[in-house]
Amino acid sequence: MISSLSNINFHHTIKNNGIYKYQSAPKFNTGLSADTVCFTGKSPASTYRTVFEYLSSELLSNNKKYHVGNEKLSASRISTAIQSLFIEDRMFLPFKYSVSEKIKWKSYIPQDIREFSIGKINEARTARMTEWRNFLKYTGTPEQKGVVSNPRLAAKLREDDSIRLVVWNAITSELKESNRHIPVPFNEKALLETIMGFEKIEPKDRTVRCTAPAFIDMYTHRLRDNLLMDLGLSDNDAVWVKIPSVSHDSANKEKNIRMLEILSCRNWCTRSSVDKAEAALEDGDFYIYLQRGKFNLWEPLVGMTTLRGKIDQIQGVENNNIVPVNLVDEIRSFITAKSLKCHSGVLDEGPKASQALMISEKLSESVPGMKLSFMKAIKDDNSFAIFKALGIDVKLLDDGALEIGTYRPSYNLNPNSGITVPYSMFGLNEDVLLSNVRVIKGNLILNSKNSLYNSLITRIPPNLEIVTGKIQCTAEQYERFKPDIDRLIGNDHSKLIIKR
Repeated sequence: MISSLSNINFHHTIKNNGIYKYQSAPKFNTGLSADTVCFTGKSPASTYRTVFEYLSSELLSNNKKYHVGNEKLSASRISTAIQSLFIEDRMFLPFKYSVSEKIKWKSYIPQDIREFSIGKINEARTARMTEWRNFLKYTGTPEQKGVVSNPRLAAKLREDDSIRLVVWNAITSELKESNRHIPVPFNEKALLETIMGFEKIEPKDRTVRCTAPAFIDMYTHRLRDNLLMDLGLSDNDAVWVKIPSVSHDSANKEKNIRMLEILSCRNWCTRSSVDKAEAALEDGDFYIYLQRGKFNLWEPLVGMTTLRGKIDQIQGVENNNIVPVNLVDEIRSFITAKSLKCHSGVLDEGPKASQALMISEKLSESVPGMKLSFMKAIKDDNSFAIFKALGIDVKLLDDGALEIGTYRPSYNLNPNSGITVPYSMFGLNEDVLLSNVRVIKGNLILNSKNSLYNSLITRIPPNLEIVTGKIQCTAEQYERFKPDIDRLIGNDHSKLIIKR
């Protein structure tokens, strides 16, 4: 049986524009079949009045926060249980807010930027979830607020409270304390289409079809596909969409903001105007690259902002300032075809477009003399391979420790142009990288003229015993690591360079 609402399925009822093209084989449930007697209080899937009542029984069975006993989950009693939740205002459980301490930040992101970002994300969550909650709670009731333009949608909610429960849990399923997801935008047409698609699932097929894709994925796809159909782009397998800036298309400002919110990945701040959608279009045009992925659903893979007519920043799905390695050629081809230019530079929140592309190209390179990429070496915390990829002399000692040459926490991406980036922008953790280094045969350089390029170590490597050259650091770094630095230089301060 499905284990959570994120597994709700809508498999074969999509009819738009060749949607079957990449359809996977159905995933058969390995648990109880539809004809098996359940001893948990639930009935066979085929016996529930609607597919949403079946999904609600699964949801309530697995989510103890609702405090609905298993004896109330049978096909004959589930409707009453759901109505009680609605009447007693226990249906719409609180959603999660992002918590900065639980987010996996890039090490170079300053604390103030982290806190500001989380504040905006939580503001966006509140605004979007308030809209969803008000619609689901009041539509089809005497207390209905606002105008529902689609009476069929209102009628469905009025006739089946289980739809409200399933939709609310689907929307909140993406929101965790440990992520920065912004809830999907609300749209009546897409919601009605998704509900109707689920309703077409035959009762005998529910245990098979309610596996994947999830309700939230199908709803999000309908949002995007409807928009792309309006643009005449839905028949494609992959598309670039240009969303005009406010200055380039002021007459359609609100429409374009909504388009950016819908097409944006759930990790991007542009999924909400509370955060960045409107601001992004005030800066310049926005480009999004989408592909049909699993189950042929639209997935945004690349977002590019512009500033003063040039590509400013490029983000992938992870929103981590690293361009998807497998899409670098596609991005460069598009930039060339459209005669676009890229900004160059490194800021405290990340690299500009030129550096972002070069970083990803470097990550895709093979480590010299080894059968793995630089990215794979980073993923595996393979320090030996990482040093080789960075062009640092490295030697494996008899006891398994490492000896390296001069260490400085930045890499020259292009010797001819002097374009350099700090190690942190490769996603490297310097503490992990240096943890097994026993000898530095050369200098240990911890700072740079530009503070953005300073080392981000939080400690002197615990296994480091010898630095044959000099140690260069800031006064703050020396104060922080003084006992270990003095030990490494043997209290010979002629080997210490402090930059103030």
